[in-house]
Order: sequence, then C-alpha cells, then structure tokens
Amino acid sequence: MTTSDVDAGTLGGPASTRPLRLSPSGRFAERAYLVIGGAAVLIALVCIGYLLIKTFARTGDAFSTFGVWGFITGTQWIPTPVSGSPVFGALPFIYGTLVTSAIAMVLAVPIAVGVGLATTVFLPRRFRGPISGLVDLLAAVPSVIYGLWGFIVLVPALKPLLQWIADNIGTHVGFLAGPVSAQSFLISGLVLAIMVLPIIAAITREVLATVPIEQQEAAYGLGATKWEMVRGSMLPWARSGIVGASALGLGRAVGETIAIAVLLGNSPHIGGSLLGPGATLASVIANEQGEASGLHLSALTALAVVLFIIAFIINALARLLVARSAGGPGIFRKATRAAREHVPARLIRWRPESSTRAEVTSLALDTAREGLPSVSRSRRVRSGIAEGGVYAALVLALVPLVLILGYIVVKGLPAISWDFFTTTPNADPFSSHTGISSALVGTLILMGLALLFATPLGLLTAFFMAEARGSRSATLRRLSAGMGFLVDVLLGVPSIVVGVTVFFGVVVLMGNYSALAGGLALAFIMFPIVVRTADEILRLVPGSLREAAYGLGAPRWRVAWSVVLPAAAPGLLTGVMLALARVSGETAPLLFTALGNQAFSTNILQPIASLPQLIYTNTIQIQTPQTLQAAWGAALVLVVIILILNVIARFIARRTRGLETR
Repeated sequence: MTTSDVDAGTLGGPASTRPLRLSPSGRFAERAYLVIGGAAVLIALVCIGYLLIKTFARTGDAFSTFGVWGFITGTQWIPTPVSGSPVFGALPFIYGTLVTSAIAMVLAVPIAVGVGLATTVFLPRRFRGPISGLVDLLAAVPSVIYGLWGFIVLVPALKPLLQWIADNIGTHVGFLAGPVSAQSFLISGLVLAIMVLPIIAAITREVLATVPIEQQEAAYGLGATKWEMVRGSMLPWARSGIVGASALGLGRAVGETIAIAVLLGNSPHIGGSLLGPGATLASVIANEQGEASGLHLSALTALAVVLFIIAFIINALARLLVARSAGGPGIFRKATRAAREHVPARLIRWRPESSTRAEVTSLALDTAREGLPSVSRSRRVRSGIAEGGVYAALVLALVPLVLILGYIVVKGLPAISWDFFTTTPNADPFSSHTGISSALVGTLILMGLALLFATPLGLLTAFFMAEARGSRSATLRRLSAGMGFLVDVLLGVPSIVVGVTVFFGVVVLMGNYSALAGGLALAFIMFPIVVRTADEILRLVPGSLREAAYGLGAPRWRVAWSVVLPAAAPGLLTGVMLALARVSGETAPLLFTALGNQAFSTNILQPIASLPQLIYTNTIQIQTPQTLQAAWGAALVLVVIILILNVIARFIARRTRGLETR
C-alpha cells in the first residue's frame, strides 16, 4: 500500500477529518457494516415498542372503567362478586410489593455491603475470588427453587420463632401480631433478601474496587486502622454506587414473581400483621392469569403496566447513581477529609479542599516515616467489633447458599435415575414412575431459541453502539448513549412483565401458546444482558490495536471483523453464557408463552414443557409426595445446568483479563 492510497489525515482512525479512499466494493462493505448494525438497533427498538404498545392497548377496559387514578388507588379486588359488577383496584398489591421489598432491603443491604468489604479489603487475597464466586452462586438458583425451598424448609423451621414473636412482641407491636400464617410478608421478605443479596454484593464489590489505592494508603499513613480507612476513605467514595446497587436490588425484589406467589399467597389487603399473608403485583398476575378474561384480564395487564413503570423508575435512578460511583468533582476531597477523623491535629498539614492526590500520598509517606502514635485501645476495640460484623455478614450470606444447595442435593439425588431422564411426566400424580425427558428437551429447545434470537441482535447492537460512540456525528453519539441507557433499564424489567407483553404481542397474534413465544420471551430477557456485557468487553479492546489497523488503511468493517472481534471473542462468549444461564431458570414468562406440555414435543409452534414449569406445577398445583420428589430432582438438574454455564463463563472470562492490561 502506497501513501497515495491512504491520506495522511486518516492514520488516526475513524475520528480523522478525511476518509479513506476505498474501492467501490470497499465503500459498499463499509456502508453495509453500518447499515446492518443500525438495523439491529432499529429491530430491537421496534420489537420492544411493538410489545409495549400491544400491552398498553390491553389496559383500556380497566382504565376506562375505573379511571387510571381510581384503579391505582382502589382498595378492592373482587373478580367474581356474588352480586354486582367486578371491582379491581391495584393499591393492595402495590402495598404488598413495597412491604416485601422493604423487608428484603433492610435485611440484604447491610449483609451485602459486609460481603463487599470482606471480599475487597478484609479477607486474605487468595480467598477473595473463591468466596465472591460462592456468594454469586446464589444468583444462579432459579426463583422457583427459592419458593420451593422456602415453603417446604424455611416456613416449618421458622414457625416456632414467629409464634414466639407473635405471643411476646405482637401484643405490643401491632404489625407483629398473630395469628401466624404459613404464608407471610416476613418470610417472603427474608427469601427476597437472599435472592437480591448477590446482586447488591457484586456491584458493591466492583464499586469499592474503584477506590484509588493512594487514597487508602493515605489513610493508613495518617494512622488509621483498617476499619477507619474503610469508613473514612472507601465508603464515602462508594456511597452513591452502594445506593445504586441497592436500588438495582430493589428493582429485582419488586419484580419477583414465582417465589412470592408460593410464599405470600394471594390475599389482597392493606395493613395488618407482617406474619400474615398478602399479595404483590407480580404474584397476583401469576396466580390469576390462567382463568382471567375480559375485564379481569385487562385489570391484570394494567397491574403489569404499573409494575413496569415502578421497575423502570427504580432502575433508571439506580443506573444514574451507579454511573456516578466512579467519582465526580470533589469526591476525593470529601473522602480525604473524612479519612483524617481519628488523626492527631498536629499531623494535618494540608487543606483537603485544595490538595491533589499526589500531595496526599506524599504527606502520607512523610508522616509514616516520622512515626505515628500507637492506636488507642478504644479505637482497636471499635475496629475489631466492626471487622467482626463484616465477617458475620459474610457468614450470613454463605449459610443460605449451603442450606439451599445442600437440600437440593439431598432431596434431588434419590429421584435421579436413567428412567428419570428418559420418561415423560406421569399423568397420575401419585405414581413414582415419572420422568423429565419432555421438560429437559423443552428447556434445551427454549434456551436454543433464546440464543438464536438474542445473540446476533445483541452483539450487532453492541458493535453499533461502539462505532457510534466514537463517531464524529453528535446524533450517533447521542443514539449510542440513549441505547445504552435503555439497555440498562431493560435489565431490570420484571420477567412477569416480559411474559405479559409477549403474550399479547405474539401468543394472541399466533392464536396459541408455543415454544417460539417462550423462546422470544427468554430472548427479550437475554438481549440487554448480551448487549451490556458485549459493550463492556468492546471497551476493553486496546485502542492501539484499532489505531494500528486504521493506520494500515483498513476500513471499519475490516477492523471490527479482523481485529476487534478476535480480541474480544472470549469475553463476548462469556457474556452470552452468563445471559443464557440467567434465562434458563425463568418460570414466570413461560407461564404466559410456552404454557407447558406433558407429552414429548419438539414442535416450536406448539406448547412445550420446561424444567421450571415442571417444578412450579409439581409443587404449587399438585403437591403430592411423588410430584415433590420429582420437583426436587428436576431442581437439581436445572441447578447443575445453570452452574455448568456459569463455570464455562468464568473459565472463558480468564482469557479476557489480558485485555485490561494491554
């Protein structure tokens, strides 16, 4: 290639002022690359918009009958009255959603922050990765298994304690009064806390890892103990990120469906005891969807819209808070000011408001050389108590994991046999000769369809966002930023809402339930995960690789295909595996789309069985000793599938670490 082939101004890459001189075929390929990426974004936006429009249109009867405000503030839910017309009001379910979510957050946030601190500061380095992985395994347990374990194990175990609370505390505190019910707000909130804990802990861990090392060294140099360094230097820096992580956990709790449907019941009321039953927006949709029609179905759809709006607002605020957690103007100064709280005044020789990081680090080293006074006994005691609390939080996070996985193994192994994998579910609920072949094959088909729909669309969208982000066009840069925000918000859309939207957009259009509709619902959930993980991996590809390719005259499509894709391939595959693991245990959207089928079927245009639905049916709708044993066996198989996908993703992820250091 000669200098006449490439303008000197193009050596800087796509942001240069003059374009490359490409052949006609090269110009066509360049345009085709951008058009295909833009088409992927457009298809995603059109599909999302279509499903939402179809769903919102179905709320017309409910909102026109009761009014939007009247429906939201209505306190009665009577689908089949003895006399008169049905009455539908959303307030009891909004109340139940907020109460269970609040209990979950009160329990989960302190423990999750403790786990984050333990795995970034307090634990020896060789234990931090394995412990983090163990806590993250909680996220791999499907919600239907949480509900099954909670109802069969946790409720009987905690009932004596709850009865004691009702007898001794409930007489003075009304919201803890009896009678004690097997389905209650308190136990539902506890299980929700276990479910959202890994999400909050993982994000908190990442946010704490962004605290500059010199800031931590400065606190140590000024004589702070490890806990004082954390309290004075790390927590102020990470405060907005921790709040954002908590908000993301709240979004997850608000949209939980199956576990709450099992543990809370379907008793719409406002107020009363936390030891009694209730209902949430998601649980009532799941419980009543099967027999609903007409105005009743419209009211359930309106509940899904209300749930979507609540989750959208929560997740939008959460993403804004997490985005600020890397530090903004003045955050370092605030942290250094807090770090000197326990340092003798004579050692403070700078003004935090005007100092740089280099000056703080230099001062820390100088004071360390001078020698600091020994830590007082009271400070050592306070720090020891705080560190003990951090380790206690870590233990509390690991105990549910051990109990749940251990119980699944103990109860599921007796059901495992060759016949269990090769026979279909028995129509007789009291027969011990039953299997999961149809559900296992159905799960694999649904996962394959989700993979087929979500992966190419998600990867192309991520590549287009990366190209648009570096474009000279302000419009394209804004489109990339807006698409990124939309993807972040879609990550928190409740799965039950996805099920409802696909039901009206696909099932009603086709006229029947099908594996195709189920695969599309799972792809809807999988899509934003693929986009977000792919976008983060593409950011890690060294700019020097791109610049070298552009400097040699390569067009953008060739750089993306021959340079960026090979470098990012392991990370992209990791993201796809994690997304697939995330959707493989989903139950709620399949209730509205795939429906289930006891017979063995591979026809994607007909209803199809799946492991999550089999577990839900055997535990909620049937509940005989034989079906419960089959459910535990199916749960063990499902957890093994999800764990295998997570292990593969973690193994592949090791190959991407080099991107960060190139």
